[in-house]
Amino acid sequence: MQASTLGSSFADFNDRRVTQPNLEQHWHRLSTAQRFAFYTLAKLGYQLLFVRQSQNEKTAVARQDDRLVTIDDEGDIDFNPSLVLRENRAT
Repeated sequence: MQASTLGSSFADFNDRRVTQPNLEQHWHRLSTAQRFAFYTLAKLGYQLLFVRQSQNEKTAVARQDDRLVTIDDEGDIDFNPSLVLRENRAT
């Protein structure tokens, strides 16, 4: 019984999400430059998905249909990021 419980906890170890932040929480994580860049994208129909934050940088990820874009701390938009979402990752 303990082994099966322990095994299932290891399966979830790589999933770093504790709770899923809402859009407002992601919005507050954006830098001013990222917010201005996202305004431009929003006019084109993009939606903010999340903000990935590390010690040195914050990267915003937005989507329009199946097209992903990223916005770095400086507000530079990458329309061709090398990024794979968990929902699209091969198992």
